[in-house]
Amino acid sequence: MIVKMLIEKYISAKNDKPANVNQLLDFATLSYLNNHLTIGQYKSLMRELMLRGAKKPDFYYEVKKPQLIS
Repeated sequence: MIVKMLIEKYISAKNDKPANVNQLLDFATLSYLNNHLTIGQYKSLMRELMLRGAKKPDFYYEVKKPQLIS
């Protein structure tokens, strides 16, 4: 699958054009998780979208120290 086909699927599903490549990256990930893309298609799309400037979000994990029970 090429990016153009992904854009067409995005427009069909959302009734709107993607604002940026990050939205396409999220849509491709969701499509893969819902078994609409094979692993090969997903990897190919990820590679192409990353080359076009897409970035996965940075998640913030708060590190909590365990409390001792006395």
